Amino acid sequence: MKTKTFANIRVRAAVAALASVLVTACYEDKGNYDYHDLDKVSIDTVGTDVQPEYAVMRFDTLELSPDVYFNGQKVTDDTDVPLDYQWTIFSAVSGTGANAVIDTIGHQRRLKTVVSRTGGNYLVQLVVTNRRDNIRSFLRIPVSVSEVFDGGWMVFYERADVPGTSDLALIYNPWTKLHANYNRSYTNLYETTNGTPLEGSPVRCLDIAVSLASGNNYVGLCTDKTLVGVSENGILKALSFADFFHAAPSEEAPVWYGEHGSGVMSGQSSEVLINGNKVYTNTYSFSASEGRNTRFGVAKFADGIGTLAPWNAEVPNTLNYGIVVYDQTYHRFRYAAYNDARLQEFGEQDLSTAAFDVNNTGMELLMADWGRGTSQAVSLRPYDYLVMARGSERFLAVANFATTNPESTNIGVGLYAMNDLCPDVADITSFAASHVGSFVYYSAGSRLYDFAYDSQQPASIVWEAPDSEEEITCVRIMKYYHGTIYGYGLVPKADNLVHIATWNETKREGRVYQYLINPASGILNTDSHYEYSVPGRVKDMAWKFSMQ
Repeated sequence: MKTKTFANIRVRAAVAALASVLVTACYEDKGNYDYHDLDKVSIDTVGTDVQPEYAVMRFDTLELSPDVYFNGQKVTDDTDVPLDYQWTIFSAVSGTGANAVIDTIGHQRRLKTVVSRTGGNYLVQLVVTNRRDNIRSFLRIPVSVSEVFDGGWMVFYERADVPGTSDLALIYNPWTKLHANYNRSYTNLYETTNGTPLEGSPVRCLDIAVSLASGNNYVGLCTDKTLVGVSENGILKALSFADFFHAAPSEEAPVWYGEHGSGVMSGQSSEVLINGNKVYTNTYSFSASEGRNTRFGVAKFADGIGTLAPWNAEVPNTLNYGIVVYDQTYHRFRYAAYNDARLQEFGEQDLSTAAFDVNNTGMELLMADWGRGTSQAVSLRPYDYLVMARGSERFLAVANFATTNPESTNIGVGLYAMNDLCPDVADITSFAASHVGSFVYYSAGSRLYDFAYDSQQPASIVWEAPDSEEEITCVRIMKYYHGTIYGYGLVPKADNLVHIATWNETKREGRVYQYLINPASGILNTDSHYEYSVPGRVKDMAWKFSMQ
């Protein structure tokens, strides 16, 4: 039985083999094969300027030009080879908290790119692909990115390419950053860091110094749609609107974001927000190390309050006021005591000594700034300078909220008629007050005027835009609200530098000009200046604090 079985198997195997031979004999191979030796592609950095690793500042330009060889021949820009190039940058670390995004940054053999990734350790990779066989060759180079924006000048503008949104620029040069020996400017920082521009038109940018420790503060960016806080070292969104509050209001409609207090009274300075015609304050303590750990509380309230102006008295050096605001409807100032929720009227004013009645000015507040007060320089006891309107008339009102109290009878210390002395004041577009000299700047059209109010002489033109189509949109003098930081000498060119922002509607272009000034007279030194292009209409500018 076993013999018969094995015999049958052998017969079947022979028949199968014969069938296979017959099928093979009938098949004609019509394939067209192009056999060739495998191409040899190599990437070499020996003898080039390519370093083994790099450490760069964020937004620096990285240039890499490795040698590529194809079948032993060095590839040049004119060489016809079937090679594709792709440069990418990605995180050198993985796991929790790592940024897993891979950005393509180039498609040429030579790389020249601005490194916009936030601070961290990355790998820059070149992949060379042979289109003939899809074989790839690789080069990886470690790149460490530092993003510490320590100091500088902030420029807050409405995007020309995306109207109704805002973005931030930073300017670094020897005039705006201590010990800087370079000249750099960075634009569209908010979108570059966070993916999209900031919603809304700009209202204010402000760096409130809660802590002397680097990295513990944030920059507040306020638009007419929202308020956000971004990290001071990287412009990364750290606080949304709701994060500023214990219980956020349902309506996001900011008109003002400010500071109250000179920073030297620990626990007596406040962050200020006017939102939906309600005033919120956040009292904080200035610390050598600790960061922000407080939030806005309940809104202030008052009987018969009208529409509030986008303003507050920012630098009172007294414990008598927790907040001072202005009621546009009823033409009056109102205050609340520290940690008090009620807005109150001031005591009766003696108009034989007071220049105007803070409880009934009869005027609309147009724009304001703090400036020269009861003392100058680091003592920081400034007055508030306010451009006010009564019909077609314009006035410069000066109020002392620095050393008075709510019962003082002469808080209004000065009132100067501007119409006869200040050309074009009816068309005023921006305003800045000197902290150390008896003058103010105001702009109209393409001209900047210097008004020495104490002298009662006509205002003089101190600067005019190089293009008549440029309208001055913002003027700021280099200063900072924090008296201690002034005292440490950390504000570069304090009171000696003016920043002028313009907008050209025809060209859809913004510009920022910087000039050193005579701090006593306001006359500009035009022998040298810095000038920058800004991709939008500038609404606000401010110094970015840093312990440098």
